[in-house]
Amino acid sequence: MKLIKIFALAGLALGGIMLASCEHESEQVHGTTKVCFPSEVLPIMVSNCNMSGCHTGGGELPALSTYNDLLRLVVPGQPSKSKLHKVLTANQISSQFMPAGADPLPKKYMDLISLWILQGAKDLDTSNVQFTATILPIFKANCERCHNVSMPSGGIILTDYTTIKECAVSGRLLGTIQHLPDYSAMPQGADKLCDCNIAEITNWINIGMPNN
Repeated sequence: MKLIKIFALAGLALGGIMLASCEHESEQVHGTTKVCFPSEVLPIMVSNCNMSGCHTGGGELPALSTYNDLLRLVVPGQPSKSKLHKVLTANQISSQFMPAGADPLPKKYMDLISLWILQGAKDLDTSNVQFTATILPIFKANCERCHNVSMPSGGIILTDYTTIKECAVSGRLLGTIQHLPDYSAMPQGADKLCDCNIAEITNWINIGMPNN
């Protein structure tokens, strides 16, 4: 009988550990894509929460139009404890549900907001900028299809550290990605890079363009 009790207690303890692990796991970051607050999260809030009579800051409801506005409603790293996440995922008939009187946000928006909170709910995050992990992937995704060895558009190759640094040193790189006057806007025929990507490239240049 004692042996049975010991096994039963051990099973309960193991179950508790597994449950705790699952709960902890739900608050972990899955995937490596960094969410850009100004380009991805803020537009969602502005278009769904800042309508007249809602969260514009002009009435009883708090404004939701800046990073600091939203930061008051989140616990960085923990969506389940964040008020912003709770009201957006509340039952639609609940008084806590937001946006009030509207349909729930699309799942892709909710996933993006959740991931942003999981990643620390940061604004323009240029910390830990490394060439291999941060800068090169931006160029591979946005520039390499035109600026490669076999098809160097404009005679410019942007495939590795040497070629990217050369373009940065010349001053052309920031001018083109920031769409400044007298520079050819890049990526050509596509949207401007997101604010976070531009900030990361700018920071990498400002810290001396390390090959790390």
